[in-house]
Amino acid sequence: MQALSLYELNSIVRSFIEEGAEENYWVQGELLEGREGQGGHFYGELVEKSELTGTIVARARITIWARVYYMLSMRFHEETGQRLRPGIKVLLKVKVSFSELYGYSLNVLDIDGTYTLGDMARRRQEILQRLEQDGIIDDNKTLSMPTMLKRIAVVSSPTAAGYGDFSRQLLENEWGLSFRVKLFPAIMQGQQVPESITSALLQIADEADKWDAVVIIRGGGATSDLIDYDSYYLAACIAQHPLPVITGVGHDRDQTVPDMVAHTSVKTPTAAAAFILEHQLAHLSLLQDLQQRIPQAAHSCLQQAQHRFGLLCHRLPTGATFMLQKELQRMKHLSAFLPRFAQTSLVRETHRLELLEHRLKASDPNLLLKRGYSITLSPDGEIITDVSMIRPGERIVTRLQGGEVTSEVKLVSKNKI
Repeated sequence: MQALSLYELNSIVRSFIEEGAEENYWVQGELLEGREGQGGHFYGELVEKSELTGTIVARARITIWARVYYMLSMRFHEETGQRLRPGIKVLLKVKVSFSELYGYSLNVLDIDGTYTLGDMARRRQEILQRLEQDGIIDDNKTLSMPTMLKRIAVVSSPTAAGYGDFSRQLLENEWGLSFRVKLFPAIMQGQQVPESITSALLQIADEADKWDAVVIIRGGGATSDLIDYDSYYLAACIAQHPLPVITGVGHDRDQTVPDMVAHTSVKTPTAAAAFILEHQLAHLSLLQDLQQRIPQAAHSCLQQAQHRFGLLCHRLPTGATFMLQKELQRMKHLSAFLPRFAQTSLVRETHRLELLEHRLKASDPNLLLKRGYSITLSPDGEIITDVSMIRPGERIVTRLQGGEVTSEVKLVSKNKI
């Protein structure tokens, strides 16, 4: 029996494939990988995944020759705003090919951008529906924006031009407003975007008492990269964040799912800085207005008192008139003293509240535990303050820094006085 060479066998397979698949076919799938090679050709891999398990059930190599790729990539970007990249679903017109050296592949002849647009819209709608079903889609929007936005946690790439623009506009503002800004670095482009931004948001949530708001900004980059932001887990993290979230990751025409669930959405990093400045200026104007109204109110009260005094002067004898004049002088003195007294009282009460806050923090049991002390609890959870509260055979719980220890009492000894 004469054996075939591998090349001869592949030639037979090629003839079968080319004879049986002479037509062109429209095929849909997901780009698993793709790259531009030498000569301007595009090489990639098309896969189909199971809807139930997400595992790959079919795959094929694809090739778009340079003369076709140039036209298809431009048209696809104009229709969808996307570039051919891993992770997107496509509808391709292909011709089946088989090479003795490289094996089975598909030569791409055309692409339908409307299919990709439809899949992107379907994916975004599914994420929004899931957020709504979970009852969290509007959670961040319902948070109250703090009166003073001075402590800003920023999620961005440290090298992004947008982060620099945001910081300069905020920190070098013409009104002399002061801010504290801290960067929590994250990857803002590519498939790692959801995981990286979510990680930064969780770090901020762990120290939420140090910040007034979160700003997520992305400066520059292709519009096509915004598809990476349409993630349920990233959107859910923003929606449930304990601080108001301000997003500035898109462009004029685009809105991502995070934009839809954030407290406030603006288009650019500079727009995010402008929003914070306008917020501060509005409240500063309110404070200045109140400062001006206090003397005006005091003056109004004085005029009313003078009017009443004039009326009483006609009704009461001279002695009473003298008393009223004396009281009038006292009221004048008080009216002049009132603004300073109000300001001094405000400062004093603020200081008193700060002292109370320090005392409360100092009495925190967790601080005692950190210093080496412990707390012992009875089986009922009652704090044991005296040895008479313990009986042999009982189990007690001792709280220490970092955890608890459960012990069984063997012997109880009282101090001898």
